[in-house]
Amino acid sequence: MKTTRTQLTNKGKFRQAGLTLIETLVALTIFALVVGGAIALFGSASTSQSTTQFTSDLNSLRAGTKSMYFGQGGYGTTSLGEVLINGKTVPTTMAVTGTAPNRAINHSLNGTVVVTGATSQFTVAVSNIPTAVCMGLATMNGWDAVKVGTNAARTPPVNPAQASTDCSSAATQTITFTGS
Repeated sequence: MKTTRTQLTNKGKFRQAGLTLIETLVALTIFALVVGGAIALFGSASTSQSTTQFTSDLNSLRAGTKSMYFGQGGYGTTSLGEVLINGKTVPTTMAVTGTAPNRAINHSLNGTVVVTGATSQFTVAVSNIPTAVCMGLATMNGWDAVKVGTNAARTPPVNPAQASTDCSSAATQTITFTGS
């Protein structure tokens, strides 16, 4: 640290000409706390946005499936993926990979979406759902049943405590929604 003799007095006093090490450390600590807080807020907002987008995608997929099979007397017992892809009812935020007739639907959280007929109902199974997003999805209404992982299927509305128990049993989950 450079010091200079003051020009105002000649009594042997020195004036500091820069920041001390402690001042620099305090400033860096404050900066690190601000950056850490911003990152935490971004992570929380990102999870919330993922849940909201995924909920919207599932609602669109459910509505598209019902629309495609309205008046048909049922959904059959096979994969409905190709029909939904050809009918352009897969949300644009979900990717379609592969070539017909073996295409797959992938969601934004790097998992798959499998829609299957179950006679008078259909199921939508989504894989690789993180716990934070799982909680929001497991409590959504509008489905006949929601099953998280290997837990029992629940009839909505699923309370948050039950969703927390079901979703936290693994780092990622497969959730199966049943609709009619």
